[in-house]
Amino acid sequence: MNPTPAFRPGDASRRAWRRLRRDRGGFASLVVVGLLLVLALFGSAVASRLVGHDGNTPFAYASGNGGRPVGPWTRVPDPATTPIGEFGNLLPAPKGSPRELFVLGADGPIGRDELIRLFDGLRTSLEIAIGAIVVALAIAVPVGAAAGYFGGTVDTVVSQITETFMAFPLLLFLLFANRYLIGDFRSLGWSWVVPDGALAEAALIGLFTAFYPTRLIRAQLFVLRNAEFVDAAHMIGASNWRILRRHLMPHLAPILLVWAAVAAGTNILAEVGLSFLGIGVQASTPSLGSLLSEIWGTIYNTVPYDSRTHTPWQTVFPMVLIVATVVSLNRLSEGLRRATEPRGMLR
Repeated sequence: MNPTPAFRPGDASRRAWRRLRRDRGGFASLVVVGLLLVLALFGSAVASRLVGHDGNTPFAYASGNGGRPVGPWTRVPDPATTPIGEFGNLLPAPKGSPRELFVLGADGPIGRDELIRLFDGLRTSLEIAIGAIVVALAIAVPVGAAAGYFGGTVDTVVSQITETFMAFPLLLFLLFANRYLIGDFRSLGWSWVVPDGALAEAALIGLFTAFYPTRLIRAQLFVLRNAEFVDAAHMIGASNWRILRRHLMPHLAPILLVWAAVAAGTNILAEVGLSFLGIGVQASTPSLGSLLSEIWGTIYNTVPYDSRTHTPWQTVFPMVLIVATVVSLNRLSEGLRRATEPRGMLR
């Protein structure tokens, strides 16, 4: 009779990784998400180095007298001194002026590089999405763990609060908080690393979405607290804190990974929605939502589409990036669920 092989702590993670690699859709979405993260972190700096300008520099000839911005793969004159006519109109660029390449065209009448601003916007939106997940987990893990493990009055109070807040539309909470609660907090930032408004928006989205992981953690621990390994830990004198930290928390990792992938996509859509409500990040901060709201305006100040001052690319490029990011994250969450789900009953 062959002895049963000893269980090693890394076996579960290695098994999940093998399953994810065999899942073509899940692994492809992981590659796409990884590529998007690399573009968000390094795309703007690399593109700026290659084309010789950043995403905040305006180019007069990229829009031409405040008119229709240039399209993809256009070389724009960049003279040392911009010639202006006697009526304030833009004169043709002098012959021999150096030219700057706009790979995806300009972003509008200001004449900034659309490609670099897309990279900057992707970074900001991902910072908001990931920051909101961190805030939500910082609230949900201790609260959900206390409710699910101890039960009783703690569970009753937490359940009532979460069910009450989840009954209200999330967007109304965010609208009220942005308008009346955070005030100058919206202007907080840290250079280009954390742009103005990103920290406040991440905190608000995380605060008002923490109820969902709280319920997941509570439900999971409500089952696990009666498992045999928990009873064994009690018998050898382990404290509740040790049981939660060493024995129960590792079991939460798979379900929280799946939730985080879904929440990241949802948070990006929330950021876009807040931008169209006019309560997103600062107007000067590029994000996937603000790039679209600059073209179409907000619900308070709509901007009708004018083919003389806008191009379809200003809408197409941000929308493609939003769809690719959200779909990849949702597909990755499904792959993670299949990779981490147990194949047998809990022992």
